[in-house]
Amino acid sequence: MPRIINIAPVVPNHRINQKLAVDFVCNLFSNAPLDIERLLPVFVNTCIEERYSCAPLEWFKKPHSFYEKNRLYLENAIALCERAILNALHQTDIAPQRVGHIFFVSSTGVATPSIDAHLFNKIDFSPSIRRTPIWGLGCAGGISGIARAVDWLKAYPDQIALVVTVELCTLTFIRNDLSKSNFIAASLFGDGAGAVILCGDECPISADRMISIISSDAVTWKKSLEVMGWEINENGLKVLFSKDIPSIVHKSAKPIILDFLSRNDLQLADIAVFLSHPGGAKVIQAYETALALPQDKTKCMWEVLKKFGNMSSATVLFVLDKFLRSDDYLSGKKLLSCSLGPGFSSEMILGVCA
Repeated sequence: MPRIINIAPVVPNHRINQKLAVDFVCNLFSNAPLDIERLLPVFVNTCIEERYSCAPLEWFKKPHSFYEKNRLYLENAIALCERAILNALHQTDIAPQRVGHIFFVSSTGVATPSIDAHLFNKIDFSPSIRRTPIWGLGCAGGISGIARAVDWLKAYPDQIALVVTVELCTLTFIRNDLSKSNFIAASLFGDGAGAVILCGDECPISADRMISIISSDAVTWKKSLEVMGWEINENGLKVLFSKDIPSIVHKSAKPIILDFLSRNDLQLADIAVFLSHPGGAKVIQAYETALALPQDKTKCMWEVLKKFGNMSSATVLFVLDKFLRSDDYLSGKKLLSCSLGPGFSSEMILGVCA
């Protein structure tokens, strides 16, 4: 089985304390046709204490064009991804030339050439490296990137693959958008990036702690395009998400997860730890209720949400890394990781501590 050798998550420099964010957003939305007092508890109910941003809070006081935001995206995405990749390679003593394929994942900015091409010009990768940019999967992109890397490593078992995700979700905040969805997004989103090194079965590289990927799966539901995504306009990427996402998770997650496990001759009781994308407190709670999960199986999700917020596709890499370095890691433990994204879709991987 292809295996995760190392994960290196990184964040930008500007830390946003949730209490300061409340005061900041109240000021920006003071003239909004919203019941601010009724909405304010969302900042507490998210269970987020702090997040990180590629721009200081003051930057968000003024309107910015899509061009300005995307220029900032390009600059910060390249820098964060370079840091994450070099950290991951250095920690495992792997030379960049050994990487055979880079899978780049993002949904919060646009670049052609894609960010992976920019990284190729900053890091000493082989000229023959394969590049696969993946755009538009939102929160599902982290798991999807890992699954696609695993697929490639099954075909080329002596190779090393690199999955890189970066999301600068704070740049999607639109100063003059006084809608409820923009207000809610301001309570949730943070910025971050991560790099994952994976090896095939015939690759001799190993680490003290690894996660072997047993299987992956994906489900897309018809007539669900409006559940989550972006509306692209002259001001940038306007967030679209349904308030029904937690109820959709509660209703739809269990059958597809049980089916996925059954096809791998497993049951929920066989899963020692649940390491999914923590889209928000209500989403984690919906998973816990639907699957009857005790919080000791989801604590890595809660801890990452608390300290980093929702970083879209990058968040699940922080969750996996948190577990990989925790006292809960134990050889033979089975884990399940799921993420939901635009489409509306679910991506899943099943792993075992190697």
